[in-house]
Amino acid sequence: MTKSALFLLSLIASAASFAGEPGPHYKLVEQTKPDNEFEFFGEPHVDIVKELYQRTDAGSPAFKIVFRSLAHPARKELLFAYDRAATADLSPNGQWCIVNDRPFRGQCEPRLFRQQEGLKFTEIKDALIRKKAIQFFVRYHHYPPSILQHMIGEGDCIVESVLWGDDSQSLLLRIGKGQTGEPIWIYDWRCVYDLKSGNISTDLRALNRGAVLPGKYLAPAH
Repeated sequence: MTKSALFLLSLIASAASFAGEPGPHYKLVEQTKPDNEFEFFGEPHVDIVKELYQRTDAGSPAFKIVFRSLAHPARKELLFAYDRAATADLSPNGQWCIVNDRPFRGQCEPRLFRQQEGLKFTEIKDALIRKKAIQFFVRYHHYPPSILQHMIGEGDCIVESVLWGDDSQSLLLRIGKGQTGEPIWIYDWRCVYDLKSGNISTDLRALNRGAVLPGKYLAPAH
């Protein structure tokens, strides 16, 4: 087989893989394009459009989150498919994505994805953000181990990502446990997950790293 024939076959295979998503019986219900404000503050250009599709028949999964190229709209990659509630949020630099997965009533688990190449993202399985956040909460308040057991199980506690740090290296998390969560109720307790170390803290200063850029009118420090 000639080189030109091999090249043509590779193009056809590539186009077929991009054309596969979201598949039949899905309609576009939400679309989020890159934020130009991030680029204004020095972040690299992000060529990723986030699209949410909902199935129109009785099949499963009911929803798909798909990434599409802004420059080449035919290119698409599936990020996440699910039958329950879930949301996805790209980091300012476009190299990470956090999915708030809600598999059970009263539970939410942030699942971290890292960009591999272009539109392809892979989940960081050992991030364990929900587990680490709950363990940190119990240690921080000096609660007994029995409290941990009431929070760590399925449907027992919400850990939700609510904000990316400006340098794309930290996440603000919210922990909540509702009225059925005896012996402890939690309303909007906040902590920070650091992507570099994998640690949890209450150091909210981490969210401001990279938020301030010195302008040309700023007087030099003496």
